[in-house]
Amino acid sequence: MNDFAANPGRALSAGATPPPVPPSLRAQNAEGRLGRGEFSRNVLWTVLSALVFAALYWIVREENLLALAERWFSLRDWGSFHLTLVNKESPVLWVLTPAMLMVAWSGMLLLLFDKPPNWLRLPVGAVFFGLQVGYLSFRLVATLSLDTVPNAVCSILFFLSEVFIHTRIALGNLSLLRLTDRSAQADDSARAVRSGDYVPTVDVFLPTYSEPVEILRRSIIGCQAMDYPYKTVWLLDDQQRPAMRELARELGCCYVTRQDNAHAKAGNLNNALKVSEGELVLCFDADFIPTRDFLQRTVGFFRDAQVGLVQTPQNFFNDDAVMRNLGLQHAIEDEQKFFFRALQAGRDARNAIVCHGTCWIGRRSAIEEIGGIPTETITEDWATSIKLQAAGYKLLYLNEALSAGLSADTTGEFVQQRMRWAQGTLQALFASTNPLRVCGLTMWQRLLHFSGILYYLGSVSTLFSLLAPLFYLFFGVQLLHTTVPEMLFFRLPLMVGYYMLFSWLTLRTRSAVWTEFYDAFLAPAMSLTVVRSLCKPFGVGFRVTDKAVRKQRLAINRKVALPFAVLFALHVAGLAFSVALGRHIDDPETFAIVTYFTAGNLAILWLCLLVTIDVRWPWRHRRFEQRVPFELCWDDQVWHGETVFLSEAEVTVDRENLPPHLPEEARVNLPSLGLFDVPVRLLQDSDERLSLEWIALSLPQRRALVTHLYCRPGQWNTKSKGEVRATWEYARAGLRMYPLAESH
Repeated sequence: MNDFAANPGRALSAGATPPPVPPSLRAQNAEGRLGRGEFSRNVLWTVLSALVFAALYWIVREENLLALAERWFSLRDWGSFHLTLVNKESPVLWVLTPAMLMVAWSGMLLLLFDKPPNWLRLPVGAVFFGLQVGYLSFRLVATLSLDTVPNAVCSILFFLSEVFIHTRIALGNLSLLRLTDRSAQADDSARAVRSGDYVPTVDVFLPTYSEPVEILRRSIIGCQAMDYPYKTVWLLDDQQRPAMRELARELGCCYVTRQDNAHAKAGNLNNALKVSEGELVLCFDADFIPTRDFLQRTVGFFRDAQVGLVQTPQNFFNDDAVMRNLGLQHAIEDEQKFFFRALQAGRDARNAIVCHGTCWIGRRSAIEEIGGIPTETITEDWATSIKLQAAGYKLLYLNEALSAGLSADTTGEFVQQRMRWAQGTLQALFASTNPLRVCGLTMWQRLLHFSGILYYLGSVSTLFSLLAPLFYLFFGVQLLHTTVPEMLFFRLPLMVGYYMLFSWLTLRTRSAVWTEFYDAFLAPAMSLTVVRSLCKPFGVGFRVTDKAVRKQRLAINRKVALPFAVLFALHVAGLAFSVALGRHIDDPETFAIVTYFTAGNLAILWLCLLVTIDVRWPWRHRRFEQRVPFELCWDDQVWHGETVFLSEAEVTVDRENLPPHLPEEARVNLPSLGLFDVPVRLLQDSDERLSLEWIALSLPQRRALVTHLYCRPGQWNTKSKGEVRATWEYARAGLRMYPLAESH
């Protein structure tokens, strides 16, 4: 860590360098770290071995395996087979044996492999699928409560909701059987471009509808900063705004508009295809900014004539609504990283990736061959993927963060954006791009594309899981007929494996507990969208996500919060009502199981309520932590130091080395950025820091600042968050109540 950040009281004076660490001390520190790490691994191995031996001991002690096999074939009543394995009289250790084995097996995998190799993914997936089948089989033959009509209806629906959820998980695991890594090919692409061996012309499209000028300005500057000789940047204005025309003139890019905005973004792109001529087409959403090496690392893939499109991940330079409103920016990954950095790499192995609307580059002739960008649905990107793959083209995924954009960072916009994605995906069922009916797709492509539709349909199952305990708490409806030992024996191993290995399989792009939370948070809105889309799929038009909202004060989104508030109150009231009726005495086994589901729902619903409180965000632009030398000048005085934050609007510095009395305006030099004599206005940021607001940046100065902030190659590569930290933060987030604390 930088010395200023680690201990401001010991900050070095300007120009000074810290004393070198003696080699002997470095060796001692490294030795100590290695020793502690080795000790921890040995302890873990010991614990895991003990679990294995304990489990094996109880298997041998409790069951004659040969007799068990004979009973398996002799039993005719499959509904009672589980009783030969576990019942109320079974010892606790025997009941926990499957879970202990799963802990041991999962722990050994985590110790042996920091990342799962591709050859190991299939056996791990097979084991997990076997556990899912075993649990669901147990649920089907042994736990359904069919004695009355209300019991039968609710019990079957609860079982079907679990089947749907596990189907989604299984299809997700299927997408992760083999992950591609095309970085070596990208290196080869960069060499071909830099040497001039392959440099086709590229049209860079920036479609815009209602985004403000300041967002488009930095995106255009970023596109123009890409290191590539034959590119043309096009601003595609779908509202005929004079401000956009003037911006294009100011920055020197091409400007295109049209008389109407039929078919929204798809129509805008198709209109631009008619007036441009580049061999390749690169598309960014209005808020996305590429790194300078974007084209170098992607263009070379098109030397293969069968490549129709190359997709790169979406990456965000701000925090999404969940991360920000819970104050967990440094503890969990953004909601989309799992899809962009893990699932897409798995789909790439089957040529079944999804184009996701931005950060993609395609071959013009291939797009024209399929009739241009499809306009049937509002998710034109997904439809483009299906049509290109059906036409026999290869769509490749380069899993490198080569651009960054704005995430929807208010609760309302976050939910609205996901609802639009769900609607557009479900529209495919009624369009020519239905993956089950379109000609030319392989079995794998159909299955993986259809899994996207099932993902959104599964939100109804998640919502039912949030409602299910209420049927028992208020009406005494039996959701399932089972015992606590049976649930521990059949369900616990599955949950242990899921929570321990999910993050590992997804390259630590998503925590298992946060996956469940995101599903629950989006369930009410998504379920409404599912019903509306199935009944009237084309009833709601395209709506652009507003990503320029600046929150000046704490505010709750009542529309999003309402279903969670109602459900939370109903769970609390239902639990009290059930206790008042004495159900915990009459049927303690069922009451304990329902209470388990109720407690889990209450924890999730409380977090969902906290997320709907949008915290204050006073800054107009994202502030980047940057330690670069600066000079503050006024009259004949010059003060030296290091910056703390940099943004498009200001530079923030420590007051420590500055005089107590400063003028209202001064000039700043940032030599490493090529910025000199920039006029600034001095603003109080805090008692320890001072913000210097840019008064007037020239166009060359703004280009230098934007390029430094957003376009440096490799700057968006971040270290993955740990599963243990993510789980711990989930456990304490409800008690921490970050949004409420921020109100003070």
